[in-house]
Amino acid sequence: MQLRRYIPPARAARSAPRAATVEPGTTNHHGQTVVRKAARAVNDLPGQSVYVLRCKGCGHEYGEAGIRVHQRKCPVCDGGKPGLPVPAEEPTLFG
Repeated sequence: MQLRRYIPPARAARSAPRAATVEPGTTNHHGQTVVRKAARAVNDLPGQSVYVLRCKGCGHEYGEAGIRVHQRKCPVCDGGKPGLPVPAEEPTLFG
């Protein structure tokens, strides 16, 4: 019997894929479209990222935790709760 060295799976393979509800361009059943991922974490929800949503009705943009994106209503024209502040867009390598 020959022993083989253990090689752990790649880190990317272990991480969970992003849910379809937070992909940019996705619209929930209340007409709120995901614009982009804005920040890394939310203080009251550990492990959650902030996403920028835009209302199809009035164009209002606001932030929300990823876990709540699917159920959000616009805080301006649809009677939803106030959203999180939208953080400034972080600079990227190409712009």
